[in-house]
Amino acid sequence: MKRLKLIICLVIPIVFSSTLYAQKIVYSTTHNEPANDVNFEILGKIGSNYIVFKNINWRNLFQVFDQDMKEISNERIKFLPEKLINADFVSYPDHFIMIYQYKRNGILYCDAVDMDANANPIGDILTVDTTRIGMQSGSDVYSTIYSEDKSNILVYKMHEKNNKVNIVTKRFSAKLRLLDSTRSVIAFDDRREIYSPFQLANDGTIFFTKETKEGNRENIAQLEVVTSKPASNTFVAVPINLQKKYIDGVQIKIDNLNNNYLINSFYYSEKRGGAVEGLFSAIMNRDTDSVKVVFNILNDTLRQALAGSGNFRNAFDNLFLRNTLVKRNGSYVLVAEEFSSQSMGNPNSWNRWDYLYGNPYSYYNDYYYWNSPYYRYNRFDNYNTNRSTRYFYNNIFVLSLDSALNIEWGNVILKNQSNDNDDSYLSFGLMNSGAELNFLYIEKERNAQIVSNQSVSTYGKLYRYPTLKTRESGYQFMPRLAKQVGQRRLIVPVVKRGNLGFAKLDF
Repeated sequence: MKRLKLIICLVIPIVFSSTLYAQKIVYSTTHNEPANDVNFEILGKIGSNYIVFKNINWRNLFQVFDQDMKEISNERIKFLPEKLINADFVSYPDHFIMIYQYKRNGILYCDAVDMDANANPIGDILTVDTTRIGMQSGSDVYSTIYSEDKSNILVYKMHEKNNKVNIVTKRFSAKLRLLDSTRSVIAFDDRREIYSPFQLANDGTIFFTKETKEGNRENIAQLEVVTSKPASNTFVAVPINLQKKYIDGVQIKIDNLNNNYLINSFYYSEKRGGAVEGLFSAIMNRDTDSVKVVFNILNDTLRQALAGSGNFRNAFDNLFLRNTLVKRNGSYVLVAEEFSSQSMGNPNSWNRWDYLYGNPYSYYNDYYYWNSPYYRYNRFDNYNTNRSTRYFYNNIFVLSLDSALNIEWGNVILKNQSNDNDDSYLSFGLMNSGAELNFLYIEKERNAQIVSNQSVSTYGKLYRYPTLKTRESGYQFMPRLAKQVGQRRLIVPVVKRGNLGFAKLDF
């Protein structure tokens, strides 16, 4: 009997550990829909179904799967116009809201509709706003954001004219009831000033930053936090003291639990160019407007981990902040990634300034949207360019800061990725399980695609798990376009024989 107990005691931990990190992959069916032609949005789990929006040339479809990824429907959306300019989605446990833009007779329409778990409309279509535009204009005018608890949805447009930005906002509830509408005007110098994308607090307050350069092609020398209360036509700016240092590409985040605004960026000692010296962090209390600023010098150990055998001084120069994950106690984790690109025939084409400041209103709208860990509506633009470009997505840098903005720990996940003209299979997907952050990314071995899984614990310890294994062959994964739909579950887009499909991953 004692021997039997001993065997059981030895076997149980082995079985438990193998099931704890067991991977299960279920694939959806694929249609004759070449992935190169499809723009899509994974909406997540709505009711008991998983829903994906797809735009294929002039066709717009909702693909609905059950819990086993068996297709329920893949039907064209009859009420939508053929040519959508853009579409945004706000998902809830039992319904979702679609906000979309289209042009008709020189008028840009922004409409919204509530949809059920089977992707059927609930009630009537709501016209949110209209704007008269030029007949040849095809750009989207409206932006959509929502609060963390999704109780507030903000649709806004910004129009620059005569050194002023006209801002129109309309705020809605989760049932598309109009809560307030505002119009305001703020001064704007398009050669020196940059506005970050808006964020929306749970109480409906708008938050963004205004950054000012002393020269057109210099680093940021001045920073302001700008807020606007619900139903207010007034924007209030609070200056942040940069202590004669310079920053670029701020990442902003609302900490609703602790009633704070968070701002982070890499900083320089020189106004033009120079090497990244460390991390700038600021925290502003939403009630008192009190601001705390810290400049953290990144230590030599982290520099060496990133630089390897390369340039030690410039180790952080290709890092871009991707994610800010807030903890209950006011501390938070930053995730950054090394990124660069090179146009063929022009070895000096990479320019950090152009990448960050190509758009005067938003830095990151061609990569990770600030409110989302996955791509937005149009993800395959790279196929529409005549210029040959090689993309490089390398090491992942993870840094934890306490509530006083002091660095607690840092770690580096080593990876080396590159591809020509298409970066859909590069970078990483992030799964937050609570106890750790899992990073999924592609590694190539003998021209075969391997999906690696490394994680960082809440204490900064690095774990490497077995690569994703599947009985099916011929699937190519796109981890960075995945969406987390459960504590340890992801929906990941895949390509098989050139056609788009989706896989449900359980860990």
